[in-house]
Amino acid sequence: MRVRVERVRENVFAVTATSQELSALVAAARMALNAMQAAPERPPAAALELLERVLTDFDRARERLGDG
Repeated sequence: MRVRVERVRENVFAVTATSQELSALVAAARMALNAMQAAPERPPAAALELLERVLTDFDRARERLGDG
């Protein structure tokens, strides 16, 4: 299976991925966040906040899946 991205509506996408593909994407996002936080010249606060929020939302959604 290959990662599929479909536009549901303006600025909303549906992603179809295997668990391994999704894990790789999330791991890359976590690595990017760590690199951004450690960078000598910090990126814009809005970029950090957005990535932190996305990862927090993902973690919450994953927990809900485990509850079902």
